[in-house]
Amino acid sequence: MKAIVDCNNFYCSCERLFQPKFEGKPVVVLSNNDGCVISRSDEAKQLGVAMGVPLFEVRSLIREKGITVFSSNYALYGDMSQRLMSSLEPFVAELEVYSIDEAFARLPRPRCGDLSAWAAELRSRIRHNLGLPIAIGLAPSKVLAKVANRIAKGNRCHAGVFDLGREANPDPWLEQTPVEEIWGVGCQLGRWCRLRGIANARQ
Repeated sequence: MKAIVDCNNFYCSCERLFQPKFEGKPVVVLSNNDGCVISRSDEAKQLGVAMGVPLFEVRSLIREKGITVFSSNYALYGDMSQRLMSSLEPFVAELEVYSIDEAFARLPRPRCGDLSAWAAELRSRIRHNLGLPIAIGLAPSKVLAKVANRIAKGNRCHAGVFDLGREANPDPWLEQTPVEEIWGVGCQLGRWCRLRGIANARQ
């Protein structure tokens, strides 16, 4: 099995570690020159703050909605990333760091077939030890694990974990995944697919 472990809104989550009063409140983190938004809390996303938007375009929204703005602190994010990856290693057979807040993992599926207990324990330990919220997507391949991770983060009823490999019929989930959301498919390839009638992951 493949798993991808992804820290939710990583930069915002790191900032909240040292200022917990902002937990549950809209928060954004800006790029090095404070020019653009590069991380958003779920609350900021719900208020309509887009990823990568220039700060000057959302100043009025920030003032109106009381959104807290942080300048980026890459030393902090790098340190927390190293701690996260070190904490994941004992739980998996093999770890492949993909980005500052994401890692692929290889692990055997137990005889019972259910990895939910493993995933729940991992999420609990990371939250308790590091204070970081993570989501875990599980599937037979990396591409499908990324789809599963997207589902885990997008639907609260999954509690941050989704195992696509356990679904008897994964097609409904794949149909809900736009083609542009598939790992490796960018805007240009997404347009190419849609022009040929390919709109979602199942197709």
